[in-house]
Amino acid sequence: MSIVKVLGLLLLHVALVTPGTQICQDPDENAYSIITCGAPGKNGLPGMNGANGAKGERGEPGLPGPSGKTGQTGPRGVQGPAGPKGEKGDRGASGSPGLQGVAGPPGAKGLRGANGAPGASGTQGVAGPTGPKGERGSSGPSGPPGPKGERGDSAIPAIKNLKLQMAGMDGQIRDLQSNIEKLGKAFSFFKGRAVSGNKFYVSNGVEGTFSFAKARCAEAGGIMASPTKPEENTAIQSIRNQYGSHAYLGINELDTKGIYRYPNGKRISYTNWKANEPNNHQGTPEYCVEMQETGQWNDKPCNANLLIICEF
Repeated sequence: MSIVKVLGLLLLHVALVTPGTQICQDPDENAYSIITCGAPGKNGLPGMNGANGAKGERGEPGLPGPSGKTGQTGPRGVQGPAGPKGEKGDRGASGSPGLQGVAGPPGAKGLRGANGAPGASGTQGVAGPTGPKGERGSSGPSGPPGPKGERGDSAIPAIKNLKLQMAGMDGQIRDLQSNIEKLGKAFSFFKGRAVSGNKFYVSNGVEGTFSFAKARCAEAGGIMASPTKPEENTAIQSIRNQYGSHAYLGINELDTKGIYRYPNGKRISYTNWKANEPNNHQGTPEYCVEMQETGQWNDKPCNANLLIICEF
């Protein structure tokens, strides 16, 4: 054994050997080892990590883990191009009717339509009063002399018969004059009465439709008031304003649409229309005529109830 080893053993023996400690020699190394025979010693400090070993082979995939929580919705992407048009689908069932909409504003007035075909002739009206006797016409040329007649009887019986007839006519004339006086007194009781020329206009304030007014005036022996000139229009206006109610005129276009006529069927020769009249307001048929406060005329539906004024 070398001197160095001997010195080392001695120093180790002095410093470390305590009671219960044995020094043994390793026969293979020719060295001595210290063996503690007492209680075990404390663990030493951890050694340094060794170098990383070679990468092992990839193992088998493990079991899938639980699903994670749903993340927040991302921003909307840019719209892609339109796809090709699909085939037309089957027609669906009809839906239930919708609610009725609000009525729209009235449309513009349409053009007057073409005149319709003349209607059938109405029943003959009541005959009007006898007109005034015309003037005597001029004498015509004398005719050729007739054949000579047989000798007649005495003219005395014929003269007597003529006197009797004249006496009867006197009585009829007196009765006619009396009736005229009574009629004049009866007219005096009407609130609404007026005269223009040889025409009388009267009203008792009754109102009715055009057909009712026409019948009432015919029953009385007259016609509905129908002015043919300004003076007659003014006379009718005075009665209308006494009652303060729009009044019917006998003028109408019932037989020929667009052509106004008098009750006798003749076309009117005088008018006093209000501005923009007649116009069939909002498309409503207005075949009759009313007189307003100013005396001007306005077309009116024939079923309206207006003041009745008769003409005699």
